[in-house]
Order: sequence, then structure tokens, then C-alpha cells
Amino acid sequence: MRRIEQVRRCAGPALLSLLFCLVVSVPAVVDAQQDAPSANDPIAVPNPATELWRNVRDRESAETNDPGVRKIPPQMLARDLWQEVAAAQRDIAGSTQVEGPDAGVLINTQGEQWRNFRITQLVPLAGYLLGGVLVAIVLFRLVRGKIRLKAGRSDQRIKRFSVVQRSVHWTVAITFVILGLTGCVLLFGRFVLIPLFGNEAFSYLAIASKRIHDFVGPVFGVALLLQFFLFVRGNGPRLKEDIMWVLKGGGLLGAHASSHRYNAGEKSWFWLAMLGGAVVVASGLLLDFPIFGQDRAMMTFAHVVHSVAAVLILAASFGHIYMGTVAMEGAFEVMATGYCDANWAHEHHDLWYEEVASTAEPYPAGTGEAPVANPGSEQARSSA
Repeated sequence: MRRIEQVRRCAGPALLSLLFCLVVSVPAVVDAQQDAPSANDPIAVPNPATELWRNVRDRESAETNDPGVRKIPPQMLARDLWQEVAAAQRDIAGSTQVEGPDAGVLINTQGEQWRNFRITQLVPLAGYLLGGVLVAIVLFRLVRGKIRLKAGRSDQRIKRFSVVQRSVHWTVAITFVILGLTGCVLLFGRFVLIPLFGNEAFSYLAIASKRIHDFVGPVFGVALLLQFFLFVRGNGPRLKEDIMWVLKGGGLLGAHASSHRYNAGEKSWFWLAMLGGAVVVASGLLLDFPIFGQDRAMMTFAHVVHSVAAVLILAASFGHIYMGTVAMEGAFEVMATGYCDANWAHEHHDLWYEEVASTAEPYPAGTGEAPVANPGSEQARSSA
């Protein structure tokens, strides 16, 4: 009887406690049901980063259950986590309240993909291309030699470019050379300059090159746009004339190749420089100003396009620079002074010469620019 009485006395408080717990638990259960993720709720999707980390953590726990096994160091855990990410070959993103591109990306694989492409493909292929073009120019020089005027110098010159045209062209040329040199430092410096100068010296050079490259790039873009409007006239196609010029190898094969103001080779370089330069400038601005919502994928794509296009244009520019400076007699002074020798115009742009021959003028006296008059120049021009 005593036990029955004790049970009866305890039952009352126990029932009251149970009732109180139920009353308190009902709102929590209702809230939990309301907050439970549904199948259409994106929050219900497991966080890939959390899943990968859980896999690594569980593997560590399984390996460290044995007291004889030493606990895995944190750096090895990070390595294992990155190996999981690399095996997945995709970015690991979660959810965050921070706004902005890639804000929810815990681990991004785009940078590693760009790094591998740069080291294993871009750098060696670019080196082979640029080096091959330089070797070809040297061989061409050894075989062909300097391209001299067949009729020699005349005593007349013809105006070919205005001061504005030459100023814009030299701005494009100078900024292009600066960008080419700094770009090569950034692209090849780790493999070429570090063995020569060491890490510390190269670090200063690389930082300076990056700053110069970033600031000179927009100037080059503006100058390139001005050059397009100043030089596009005359660079349009003349199919019959251009095809014949190409078939005759620009006159380098022996047969004379006629052309107007610009020949097919100059036109090809013009359009390659303009279109390729536009691609380089546009992709460079995306990299210079990452404030327009570019995510990591866009930045990586811009980097690839910028580098590949820049290398191709740089390789093509070697030929243009060589032909316009030391390869051809009388070519450099055209852009230096704005005038060309009358014999030069007749030999390289005969159709244009026929149109402007009446504007020829004598070299100014006392400037040191006038060549010795060639008495046989007129006869040579007639037989050319």
C-alpha cells in the first residue's frame, strides 16, 4: 500500500511536468515545420564545400581512431581538400549574404586552370612563335640583304603623311613597344629573368612592369582608335591589285608588284593591328577595371584572350618593324619626316605615284636631308 501511495503522489507532478513540456514544445515544432526546406527551396541543396570538407574530416576521423596513428596535420587536410576540389573540376560555391561576383565561392578553380594553361601551353608556344619569327627575319636578311632603290636617290620628294598622322603613329608605336616589353617581362620573366637576376631583382622589375603596363594600356587604346580614323583611307581592298601583289611576293621575287597608296602587305598589317588591337584593348580594360561585375570566369577568359591576341600581334609586328626601319632603303624617313623620295614612291607605290607625281618638290636646301641627285633616275624610273 505504501508503494501505491508513493506512485500516486509522484504521478501528479510528473503529469503536470509532461503537460508543461508539451505546451512549451508546440511553438518550436510549428516553427521548425515552417522553416523546413522544401524540394524547391535552393537552401535545401547540400553545400558542396561543406560536403567536401565533411568527407576529408570523416577520412581523418577514420584514420585517427587507431591510437597508434598520428593525427593528420592541418596543412595535409588543406591539401586533401584541394585534391577533392581538383577531382571535381568545378568551383565550390555556397550561400552568403555578401553581394558581388563569386562572393559565395569558397574555392575557385578558374585561377588554377589559367595558371596551368599559362605555364604548360601559353609560355612555351609563345616563345617558339616569337623566336621563330626572329629567326626567320635574320635568315631573310642574310639571304635577301637590304632592299635598295634600283634607281637610286632622286632630287625630289613627295609628301606622304601629315604631322598629325605621324604624331599618332609614333604614339601608337612607342606605347606598343612599351606594352610589348613589359608584357614579355610578365610572361617570360619567371623562366628567363629569375635565373639571371634572382627573385628579388625580378620582383621589383615585375611590379614596375605591371604598373607601367596597366597605365600605358589605355593610352595605347585611345591612340589606336585615332590611328584607325587617320589611316583607314587607302587601306580598303583592291582585289585584283592585292592578289597580284601577293602572287608576285610584293616584288621580292623579282617581278615588279604595282600598288596604290598602300600595298597588300601594309593593308593586312593595318587590319590585323586594328582588329587584334581592339581585342587586346577590350580584354585589357576588363582586367584593368574589375568593377563592372566581372566574375572569376570572365576575368580568366579575358586573360587568355588578352595574352593570345597580344602574342600574335607582337609576332606580326616584328615583320612590320623590320620592313619599316632597316630592311628597305628610304622607308624609315617616310614616317620620320612625312616625305618619301620620288624614286621610292615610284618603285613601291607606282599607281599612287602617278596620282601625286605633280606634287613632288625639291629637297629643302641646308637641311642635310637632300640626297645627291642621280642623273639617271628619270631613265631608271622609265624602265622600271
